[in-house]
Amino acid sequence: MLEQRAWRSLDARLDNWANANRGTYDAIDAARIERAWQRLATRERDVLRMVYLWHAGREVVCRRLKIPRHPWCRYEFELASAKQALASSLARTS
Repeated sequence: MLEQRAWRSLDARLDNWANANRGTYDAIDAARIERAWQRLATRERDVLRMVYLWHAGREVVCRRLKIPRHPWCRYEFELASAKQALASSLARTS
């Protein structure tokens, strides 16, 4: 349960980061996310960029990044892996 809340918190922080150019947001936290995001591997950056900044759907992300669409858990695994890498990067910088 606690881990689920931590992911929801990371999702909220990623949403805040994505809203940096769109309106009201926490600039300090968005900058922290941006610095951590820049340290990620290219594939992880691309997944997070497409999902949070572009609001691309699963089909688009899978097609552009050549992630097999079936089984659907491959996409979920890629997204979870990118979030975990970002969380690790954030933990190292804090």
